[in-house]
Amino acid sequence: MWKKIAVVWVGLILILPLSCSKKPTPVKVELPPTPVLTVKANWGVVVSPYLRVRKKPSVDGEVVAHLRNASIAEVLSRTAYPETIEGKADYWYEISSEGVRGWVFGCYLKFFDTKAEAEKAATSTQNG
Repeated sequence: MWKKIAVVWVGLILILPLSCSKKPTPVKVELPPTPVLTVKANWGVVVSPYLRVRKKPSVDGEVVAHLRNASIAEVLSRTAYPETIEGKADYWYEISSEGVRGWVFGCYLKFFDTKAEAEKAATSTQNG
């Protein structure tokens, strides 16, 4: 019985200093910024007379096409952080519409969960 108690004490004496030692400093891991996040709404309707579609999510991005008011676009992704342009804060959205793929600023889109909802909204926008 005493041998068991002695073994436990010796074990504690050997392990205790190890558990009380200074913990290693955590290493900070830098990950690259995530350019896009999942978007809840999958469809958007253009609410601007003439919306620029850009090659990259920036006002400096090359314009690759234009979409007219009430055009329907499939929303593919969204930038990680909002941006403020002309006093309006919103995200950039990657879209696909009419065979064109690019980025548009979110305040010029109205979002819908289904294509049918987007089509209905686009029709009502066109009809007044």
